[in-house]
Amino acid sequence: MPENIARNRFRDVVPYDENRVKITNDKENKLGYVNASHISATVGDSQRFYIAAQGPMANTVHNFWAMVQECDVHLIVMLTEVSGASKASASIPYWPQNDGSSLELGEFTITKRFSSESGSYTTTTLQLTHGPSKKVRTVWHLQYSGWQDHGCPEDVGEYLTFMEELSALRRHTVSEVAAGKNRNTPVLVHCSAGVGRTGVTILSDILRYCADHNIDIDIPKVLSHLRQQRMLMVQTVAQYKFVHTALIHYLGQSRLI
Repeated sequence: MPENIARNRFRDVVPYDENRVKITNDKENKLGYVNASHISATVGDSQRFYIAAQGPMANTVHNFWAMVQECDVHLIVMLTEVSGASKASASIPYWPQNDGSSLELGEFTITKRFSSESGSYTTTTLQLTHGPSKKVRTVWHLQYSGWQDHGCPEDVGEYLTFMEELSALRRHTVSEVAAGKNRNTPVLVHCSAGVGRTGVTILSDILRYCADHNIDIDIPKVLSHLRQQRMLMVQTVAQYKFVHTALIHYLGQSRLI
């Protein structure tokens, strides 16, 4: 996709065509391209859905919110820090930073209601308004900071607390979705490239679910399944080891070992 190179922060990380997220095209994005992949996993009798995405750039932030709107995303998980500079491992502030303030991006208005900080993560409630359809809904934003690109969280305990918040928000957003609509909406997870930290978190979330529901855990098999849907998911050996460490700590906390 040569015309989409400018829409990629990392040119060597692109979605597979068969499961890439496709958004409504426009004159500036004729193919409806966004660097994001639909991720699904069958775990026991349930299906878990995610979107693994590159962090938005200044010229793709409208596409990012179009993806949120069109894919019925109610929870965004961000695994990098905010930076106004061109630092590759950080993300531009694609939502308002002050409570009560709004940000207009093309057809979308994003309003920040409130946020709360706890350790290394921040939970924010956003209101997303789509101008043409007049649709207004709540989008939760969960940001984990202090995790460097290609690295691992320094505090396993803090990361597990963050993962518990992710699970709680997922349950809450499911209860918020109106009856009769899709109640198993995807969780949008992004870092900078959308593979390393994103892969660790999606894999860890699936493994925690397996542990909670007494489902056999096969980490290499699950990771292989994720990598068939997006390249380089869990990018380094250190990250792969961290997934095991986090799972052992979680099982210990749960008194399952």
